[in-house]
Amino acid sequence: MATAIELASDPLQTILVATDFSETAGLALERALDIAIRHESAIALIHVMQPDLPIVASPEMIVVPPDYERLLREASSEGLAHAADRARQAGVRVREILEQGNPARQITACADEIQADLIMIGTRGNTGFKHLLLGSVAEEVVRIASQPVLTVHPGDDRPIEPVQTLLFPTDFSPTADYALGVATRLLAGSDKATILLVHTYNISPTVMPLGGFGNGVTPLFVENAQQLAEHATAPAAQSLRARGFEVEVLVARGDPAEIVTELAAERGVDVIVMGTRGHSKLRQILLGSTAERVVEHAPCPVMTVHAPPTND
Repeated sequence: MATAIELASDPLQTILVATDFSETAGLALERALDIAIRHESAIALIHVMQPDLPIVASPEMIVVPPDYERLLREASSEGLAHAADRARQAGVRVREILEQGNPARQITACADEIQADLIMIGTRGNTGFKHLLLGSVAEEVVRIASQPVLTVHPGDDRPIEPVQTLLFPTDFSPTADYALGVATRLLAGSDKATILLVHTYNISPTVMPLGGFGNGVTPLFVENAQQLAEHATAPAAQSLRARGFEVEVLVARGDPAEIVTELAAERGVDVIVMGTRGHSKLRQILLGSTAERVVEHAPCPVMTVHAPPTND
């Protein structure tokens, strides 16, 4: 990992909170208020209307009032106003934004327009299907947003701020370097915060025969891989410690997503921050298998960070 990591310390200015008025969206707003109070941020609340009725088995059974879209707009405006009142009661500056169209596209376009520093969104929302862990809207927002996205899971009502323990998985890539700099913004003003700097590794199957079939990998390969990983993690740890952060380096062999989510649960982590692979349109590599699984299964909020665009 490069030693010249840009560690940001400026507070978050604007947080865009997407809401569909679900219970999980309410939790996302509460977590956003935690952060906004700490950073003295403003909140922009956005709801995207979808006037088109969903496809149902018996559409003839649905009676649509002639002024359906007007009623929907009024109900949406009322929902936004109610959420905004909650923010004002907490002493946070807030604005309401009502849009219409594709939710994920409208949310990310709005984030670009208002130059939001962070997007917050609840997973699952009103889908009602438990196997849709992210829900189509949250999943697409995480995939296409230029800004960091902080996802909040159903039932997660623990406050984030002040951040006491932040877990940062790294693969030593430039994207990870950039995400680490973004992660430190969450820690602005936090006292005695600990960063768990985690790297996981696997032994390539191509070396298995060297240990004898059926006997696993020789201890020498495991020891060498462990040492190399610890050495590669050292520059990042040194940069963070130089900035006054308490850093714990953890290197482990195994599946990255499993290790990260299990460690987050064991250590009571407040938030996980990790880099993602970029804006791929191929569904099977939306986030890379590790990031996608962490976002889905983590026991705490997860911030995903895309690397900034390059001139390549």
